[in-house]
Parts: sequence; structure tokens; C-alpha cells
Amino acid sequence: MQKTIIFLWILILLISCKETSTNKFRSDLNNSGVYNSVPIKTIPKELWTFKTNGEIHASVAYDDKNIFIGSGDKNIYSIDAKTGICNWKFETNGAIYSTASIEGKFIYFLSTDGYLYKLNKNNGKLIWKFVTTGEKAHKVKDYFNLNQFVVDFWDFYQSSPIISDNKIYVGSGNTFYCIHKKTGKKIWEYLGSGAIHTSAAIKNNKVYFGSFDSKVYCLDANTGNEIWDYQTGKDTTYYCWLGIQGSPAIENDKLYIGSRDGLVYCLNSTTGDSIWTNKNFERSWMPSSFAIGEKLYCGSSDAFSFYAINKSTGNIEYKIKTNSYTFSSPAIDSEMAYIGSANGRLYGINLDTKSIIWEYNTTKNALDSINVFDEYGIINIKNYNELGIKMQVNNFDNYVSFSNLLFKTYGAILSSPVINNNTIYFGDYNGIIYALSN
Repeated sequence: MQKTIIFLWILILLISCKETSTNKFRSDLNNSGVYNSVPIKTIPKELWTFKTNGEIHASVAYDDKNIFIGSGDKNIYSIDAKTGICNWKFETNGAIYSTASIEGKFIYFLSTDGYLYKLNKNNGKLIWKFVTTGEKAHKVKDYFNLNQFVVDFWDFYQSSPIISDNKIYVGSGNTFYCIHKKTGKKIWEYLGSGAIHTSAAIKNNKVYFGSFDSKVYCLDANTGNEIWDYQTGKDTTYYCWLGIQGSPAIENDKLYIGSRDGLVYCLNSTTGDSIWTNKNFERSWMPSSFAIGEKLYCGSSDAFSFYAINKSTGNIEYKIKTNSYTFSSPAIDSEMAYIGSANGRLYGINLDTKSIIWEYNTTKNALDSINVFDEYGIINIKNYNELGIKMQVNNFDNYVSFSNLLFKTYGAILSSPVINNNTIYFGDYNGIIYALSN
């Protein structure tokens, strides 16, 4: 019964997505995270890997033959989906943590150099680039010295462009832009008060996004005029337990979004009124974007869990331990969910049995001298604390070095998996792109 219901949800979502030629972050204009794919119910085999020279935070975009992904090494890559051979790469002047959007023969993406790029996807030639007012990282109070602000280590992503009716919508810095798809000229802009790193959703001529100012916004897609905003929780002590990092997901007249205040929100997408909120996530940030099936599915940060949430009430139906920070957003098909974790595991979760039925390890289960995670991906608190003492984690710089070491050692997966032609694609913190399939 469960798989029949989920299949019907997938069918409804696919029919409701008007611009089927567009491939983007979270699958469709509503950010559903749903893919029409044969469920991968046994541990998949590695078809190929491709190594870049920077961290991978973004997700894969794809067409019939190739995949496209940006890297912290400042390049965006076109890679043959079957062989893993690079077709071309295009270098920008900044790291690329934005997932590309594809429409027709063109690809669109944002770089931390402050430009939105349009390339010919077949040869990587530049068509135009649009200069924003500049990218901006979220800042928090230094955990060790509250008298100063520092760049937030956990602000991993950039906004990914969304395309509708010849317009491109994307956030950069504190500004949200609407840009003409053909000319690259600005149509309108909306100035917010916090970094906009979520990827917008569009429905009924309205565009929705979240910001690190802790607000959810609804704008008129044609004019940029604000229709409503909704204030989530604030943190004026550390400036850490605030802000919206995950992208909104919409179904019918409901908008679902999580916040770093530890709550999940369901809003009326027309009025912005609250329908329900849930705070029962162990005070964990909720940075993962939702996948919408029979239930809402998402990851979490400090709760180290994958959640299934009742769409009508907001109640937690069940949770599954992922054993580490899960910023990655789940992809779902008719029977399975797929999600990555900072311990280097990609989990395959059976939605019928509510259990992990396979996992793929980016470090190939090879234990290292750090031993913070065991062979099952479970954290060893004693070793974690001992490493922290050894690395003198008593200031923010050392804290960042400590976190980077863990993420690199275990091939942390911040990239959200995508599914195309029954193959799962994702990247890891060591700059490796993976293609897995049965």
C-alpha cells in the first residue's frame, strides 16, 4: 500500500511540473526531491568516480548523456554520465557551491565570485555572465570569543538558479534576483537583510525562498513585490541558532521548510499563515530540504537522523539514525529514500520497512588513525574528544581545522544525491563525484 501511495504522489508531482525541459536542484519547480526511477534496493555498484580539486557541496544536474557539477576548485564540469570521462570544464574566479540548472542546450549556475553564468552545455562556451552585488557568507559569534563575528563554517551552500517563463530566479548575498534568461539582463531585484543561500520554489506566479535573516519570503514572480514574509526564530547571543539553510518545498497550498532555530514549519503558501510547527528535533538545526511523498522526509544536523514527518500534523512518524550531521537533502522514488551524511555514508532507506537496507561508504570502510567513526559510521565520543584536545580546539580557527580534518578524512557527503537513468550521482568533501547503480 505504501509504495502505491508514493507512486501516486510521484505521478501527481511530475504532471504538475510544467517546465519538464528544466533540470534543477531538488528535481522540479516545487523542490519536491522526487525522481521517477526504479528503486535501488540492494547496495549499488560503483560505475565510476571522477576527482576534482575542491570540495563538492553542490548537487549534480543532468541531461540525457552528461552530468554537470561545480566544485570548490572554481570549475564546473561536464562529465559523460556512462563513462565518467570529462567532456569540458569551465573555470570561474570562485568556488562553485551552487547546483546548476539546465534548460535546452544551456546551463546556468552561480559562483562565489559573484557572477551568474550561462554556458553552452555542449562545449562549455560562455554565453553571458551577470554580475550580482557579490556573494556573502553568513557570520556567527565566535564560539570562543563572543566579542567578534566570524564566517560560519556550516554555511555550505549557495542559491541555485530556477528557471520559469524565460526568467531566472536566484539569490546572491542579501539580494534576490530575477534575470532575463536570453539576455542576462536584470528584470528586478529584492534586497533582504541576510544572506540568501536557499534555492527558490515557484508556484502560481509566486516565488518562495528563505534567508539567513530567519525569514521565509513570498514575492510576485513578475514584479518582485513582496506578498508576505514569515519570521522564524532568532538568536541574538551566538547568531547561530537562526537562519534558513534548506530550500522550501511546496505541495498544493502548503509550503514546508526547516530552520536552524530547530523547528520545522508548514505555512499557507497563499497567505503565509502558520498551519503547524514542530520543535521536537532534539534542538537540532533542520538544514536539509524536504522530499515530499506520502510524508515529508529530511535530514538533520545534531540529531544525526533522517526524519519522516506527517504532512497534515507535523508529527514525527519515525526517525532513523544516520550517525552524523546530515545536511544533504534526500532524493526519493516510489519505494526508497537516498541521503548522505558527514560520516561519508550514502544511505538507502526503504520507506516501507522504515529502515536502512544498504549503505555506500566513500572511504570504503577503511579505518584511519583518527578512529572518530567506527566501521559502521558511528561516532566514538572518547576519540572525538581526544582528537579535539590534541588539535587544541580552544579557538575558532582550530575548530574549523578540526572540522575540516574530520570531513576530509571520512569523505563527508554534503551534496544531495540525484537519480537519473537508475543511477545515483553525488559528490563528497574530497572533491570526488560518484556514479552508483545496480
